[in-house]
Amino acid sequence: MASTWAWIGRRRQREIIALCLSHINKIIEESQHLKKLLENCFKRNREEAKKEFEKIFNLEREADDIKRNIFMELSKGIFHPIDREDLIRLVLTADDVAAYVKSASRKLMLPSSSKIPEEILKILYEMASKVYESTLLIRDAIMEIYENPKEALEIADKIEALEEEVDEIRVTGLAKILEWCDKTEPSACIIAKETIDSIENAEDRCEDVADVIRSIALLSL
Repeated sequence: MASTWAWIGRRRQREIIALCLSHINKIIEESQHLKKLLENCFKRNREEAKKEFEKIFNLEREADDIKRNIFMELSKGIFHPIDREDLIRLVLTADDVAAYVKSASRKLMLPSSSKIPEEILKILYEMASKVYESTLLIRDAIMEIYENPKEALEIADKIEALEEEVDEIRVTGLAKILEWCDKTEPSACIIAKETIDSIENAEDRCEDVADVIRSIALLSL
């Protein structure tokens, strides 16, 4: 009987992990469109940038729908309480990544953002690229979290390394923003500073997701 319950539990785990992958795939798409939005900001193409923002906005809504579905599935059937708690933390922390990606894109849609110089936009793009790379690694780690937990732990280390890289890029970017702030209007300066912080926060949440993955993977060894 015990093996039967264990089999049912593993089957439920796989079902939830499949939903978690659908959730992170939406966040990956969001991160990709943030890069495209920044590319259009660099080209000073506000109309195309706006289209990218609309895609990000819609993708976050779709991610929210999947999140609610995951919670509904976790509320029913057989599931160990510890597994349930870890998976809830995984989804909620990943959801924070999506929120900060949308926050960055929303700020870039404010009128004064058109005054952000190319040098700073390049830094924002570099940071956004790291966030995108981290979301891809999160997906890889989730795929391995139960089947190959040691591999999931190694991927989590890569995400942590990317977060450290983003921190360093932000320091350089912040110095350039502050220098530019001395000779520009306050609204544009504030937008640039808030945008770089939102992108850094997105990467910080990617590292937080990696920590949750580590917790689940260690219990699976």
